[in-house]
Amino acid sequence: MAVSERVQQILSNVRELTDEEKAQLETELLAEDAIAERAWGEEIDRRAARALATGTTGLGRDEVRSIFAMSPADARVRLAALLDARK
Repeated sequence: MAVSERVQQILSNVRELTDEEKAQLETELLAEDAIAERAWGEEIDRRAARALATGTTGLGRDEVRSIFAMSPADARVRLAALLDARK
């Protein structure tokens, strides 16, 4: 996969950072990932609670695997569609 010019510029800038600055950048990026993961977990909890409250039957193994392979945004859309179809 070809790296975009924007990514090349960022990589160039990162290479110029000191080890301490790289550690700070790593900390910030991991924090962003943790925030996204926490938000995704909260979304899953909300949807599970809604599914349980409405008596929706569970998802099949293939459906779950497919959803976990998706980006969070695509997974939200797919889960919403599945839940709406079961109402």
